[in-house]
Amino acid sequence: MRNRLSLRRTPAARISGRRAALLLRALLCLAWVGAAVYSGSAAANNAPPWVRAQVNASLPAHDDKTVAVVLYSETVVTVESAAKLRRLERRVYRILRPDGASRGTVQIPLTPDTRILSMHAWCIPATGKDYEVGNDDAVEAGMVGTEFVTDLRVRALRIPASVPGSVIGYEVESEEQPRPYLMADAWRFQDTVPVREARYTLHLPPGWQYKATWLNHFEIPPVSEPTSWLWVLSDLTAIKIEPDMPPWPGIAGQLWISLVPPAGQEAGPGSWREVGIWYLNLGRGRRDATPAIRQKVAELTAGSTGTLAKMRALAAFVQSDIRYVAVELGIGGYQPHAAGDVFTNGFGDCKDKATLLSSMLKEIGVDSTYVLVNVLRGAVTAATPANPGFNHVILAIQLPTGLVDPSLLAVKAQPQLGTILFFDPTNPYTPLGGLSGGLQGGFGLLAAPDGGELIQLPQLASRLSAVQRTAQMSLDDSGTLRGDVHEVLTGDWAARERGTLGSASRDPDHVRSVESHIGSAFTSFQLLKVTVGNLRATDKPLEWNYSLEAGNYAKASGDLLIVRPRVLGSRSSALLETHEARQNLIEFRSTERDTDVFEIALPPGYQVDDLPGAVDVDGGFASYHSKTEVVGHRLRYTRTFEIRELSVPAAKAPELRDFYRTVWGDERAEAVLKRMPQ
Repeated sequence: MRNRLSLRRTPAARISGRRAALLLRALLCLAWVGAAVYSGSAAANNAPPWVRAQVNASLPAHDDKTVAVVLYSETVVTVESAAKLRRLERRVYRILRPDGASRGTVQIPLTPDTRILSMHAWCIPATGKDYEVGNDDAVEAGMVGTEFVTDLRVRALRIPASVPGSVIGYEVESEEQPRPYLMADAWRFQDTVPVREARYTLHLPPGWQYKATWLNHFEIPPVSEPTSWLWVLSDLTAIKIEPDMPPWPGIAGQLWISLVPPAGQEAGPGSWREVGIWYLNLGRGRRDATPAIRQKVAELTAGSTGTLAKMRALAAFVQSDIRYVAVELGIGGYQPHAAGDVFTNGFGDCKDKATLLSSMLKEIGVDSTYVLVNVLRGAVTAATPANPGFNHVILAIQLPTGLVDPSLLAVKAQPQLGTILFFDPTNPYTPLGGLSGGLQGGFGLLAAPDGGELIQLPQLASRLSAVQRTAQMSLDDSGTLRGDVHEVLTGDWAARERGTLGSASRDPDHVRSVESHIGSAFTSFQLLKVTVGNLRATDKPLEWNYSLEAGNYAKASGDLLIVRPRVLGSRSSALLETHEARQNLIEFRSTERDTDVFEIALPPGYQVDDLPGAVDVDGGFASYHSKTEVVGHRLRYTRTFEIRELSVPAAKAPELRDFYRTVWGDERAEAVLKRMPQ
């Protein structure tokens, strides 16, 4: 599903990292092509006054690692009519370090609703003449891929001499055709570098109004005239890019402008209820079953007993037999294709898969409706103004009265629809009843029959996404470790593992997968046997069974053998091992609960001389417990690692860092074995 958040040109967000990678490749290709085009085509010319005025401007506060600063940012939006909007974008940067050269490539995403009127850029070097590039120097590329079609394009312009000491600026004028369902604009004024001054001007025709909503920033009143409004912000701090941080819309300051035309003209959705109605209208009649769909439903459910079994059969069919292919042209970025077409073609994107499954469920007497979500948890919050800016569609399935089953985990009570089960037909590895960690805890728009409702998706218990690992090992007096390992993966752990394996069916592929998991645990090792269970049965835990041999696992020192009781599995992290204070939330992929039980038979003639101490840490958001003990002539190590919350506030980053350090220390703790006298 296309993410067209507003009238502002914004790259389309996709449902997977591979889609984002395609956009990145397009931009990188443009930059590469542009380098060849611009290297000799820039003309010497004087920069305009609004660029030159920044040459002697003071710099915003920054540190010695800052690669560039924004000296001036200006956005002017002029609504001429319900059918025409003009936009002027200006930016001026000073490049401070070589890595700041990336600011010298201007990249403008385009849709069929947008027409670039002019595109110019300038460079004022530390010494020498100014440079100018313009419309004739820009290059354009389309977003193409083997599995989807889109009307998104990107135009790029590379500014010459974007080197330390240079002041560079650009100006883009465009004309846009507003769509009634997108009557809003978002001013995102923060950057990953400091901003000295940012300005946003709104011009409206007589009779038009607007509603302003501030996110992640305190409200600033505008300077207003009868039909124009100006907001000015100064000395904005940079948003620090940190690993495992929330998505940009969830943390960066922004001003949402909802446009309200005069009475009698078609307006955009002013509430979540209206957005839901709009989306249901887009899908009206498209979930109607065809004879072919009815026949397939009968075929798939013929051997099923009970409603739940039939639901599982239909869900599995859409997940596995309907290929993901997105065809998103114009309104097709939002509007699902008819269920009959999706079934006949055998492919569709997220909204198409949801539409087909909804149609099929209806044939067995189970109602369902759309839920619009964002795969980036935190991109939409309870404070986000009403807009259709989601990038994924899943289903809310109304569970029939009395249908209760322990496998149905992602459920929520809703006053109008009763108990609803959230299900993602696009995810081929999470079975009916579960929900991937990336969607848990996020906000989605439930398209209920009487209108939309922004609701928070459930967060599942940590025990439902787990690794249970047991190992029976033996150690000889040379320090070689041998034995068998059994792993049981559920929830997100199982889904990620199945996704990694993909279509692998050969034993060598399985061996390589296990090798990648356990390689860091040993200096050298050999896998003797590897089998995987339930690889295709997504409704069951994924199971690994393998045998290994690791030479020199224990280190000899005279009559002593030094051995690490924690044989496999590292849960420590260097995420927060930095001298800089954390600025953003720490986001986890999902909650989880992992358990290990390792038993090592001691070599003949040895006894335990010293054991690591037990560890018990509970920080609320996470806990860790471990114990090493002697059971008969065996060393027994047990531990539990648990993440209970999906995110940790930046203020608790020191606690999380200390937690990981404790885990690190325990994972490397050693037991001492001593040879008994003969």
